[in-house]
Amino acid sequence: MSVQSVKDFIKQLETDDVLKQRLEAAADDQARRQIIQAAGFDFTPEEFKQAVAELAAVADKKLTPEELRNIAGGVRFCWHKTCPKDFCSYFC
Repeated sequence: MSVQSVKDFIKQLETDDVLKQRLEAAADDQARRQIIQAAGFDFTPEEFKQAVAELAAVADKKLTPEELRNIAGGVRFCWHKTCPKDFCSYFC
């Protein structure tokens, strides 16, 4: 597991429409995690948050919630059961 895995995953999503569609069609967060791992990526929610923070720092700005969602092609990556359907309160 690593922050680099998150960055590689985000980069993959920029060009891999099939992976993006599979994630969007996944039934739940557990199914999304399985798809991500099957694609060769392994990271924790904390590593995802750290990678997003690093990407924001490189862009030299704080990202809005909309920009955070768009980093991953609009795919929701939340492993919490308490977050609203379209937004993770913890920025996972």
